[in-house]
Amino acid sequence: MEFLLHALAGCVTTTTVLHAAARGIRIESISTKLSGRIDLQGLLDLDPAVPAGYESIEADCTDEELDELLKIAEGHSPVCNTVCRPVPVMLRRV
Repeated sequence: MEFLLHALAGCVTTTTVLHAAARGIRIESISTKLSGRIDLQGLLDLDPAVPAGYESIEADCTDEELDELLKIAEGHSPVCNTVCRPVPVMLRRV
């Protein structure tokens, strides 16, 4: 789960920087910090009503910044796009 947060933070940050550069916006410094809440009852299969993954992911910025960031990330970050929409996953023994 930590790798998922790292991938999401890296991709959202890169997407933001690339879109800023494309718009002629110079970014002198950028930092992305994500945290998530997870109920281990789902991961450990102790309660079937509890999801196994993160319940939410939060960021450390203003509401306005987050709204704009999410708008860009949702539409253009490959990791965010993959996590935010249903993606079929096939697990099989090789």
